[in-house]
Amino acid sequence: MAVKTNKTHVYAVVNKEVVRFSCYSGFGFGQDSFGKIDATCMDSDTKNYERGMRDPGEGSIAIQLDDGNASHIQLIQLAESGEKVEWYIGSSHAETPPEYDTATDTIDLPGDRVWWTFEGYLNPTSPDDLAQDSLITYSFTLVRTSGVTTTFRDPAVVTP
Repeated sequence: MAVKTNKTHVYAVVNKEVVRFSCYSGFGFGQDSFGKIDATCMDSDTKNYERGMRDPGEGSIAIQLDDGNASHIQLIQLAESGEKVEWYIGSSHAETPPEYDTATDTIDLPGDRVWWTFEGYLNPTSPDDLAQDSLITYSFTLVRTSGVTTTFRDPAVVTP
């Protein structure tokens, strides 16, 4: 069965605390690119390349500002700080949040949902253009500094 996007949750570890960013209106991972290393022999009539280093993509996260939503304020503050954090995106299969162990500085990802994890920071931004009969929105550029790792659900905890 296909995985729906609704009920997908966005988390980050900020100051050794798991923060859930609620009521976001869009999220993009961005696409990675890779350098090309020319490995062509001089006597070849076709170029040959080896894959080079990863250049992590730039994604985005968008909100329709609700200044009563503490996670919206945290998102704006995180962007202003430029702090690089670990991001955890949990699929709609369940609602179990990740848990951060401060004693070991590790994260436990529940096995009942798919997880996409990466490191990155947000660029600060101003609100998007204002228009009549609309909401105040922010579209943050999410600069990934790593690739995205996918952790699939644990078959032992998945119920049919």
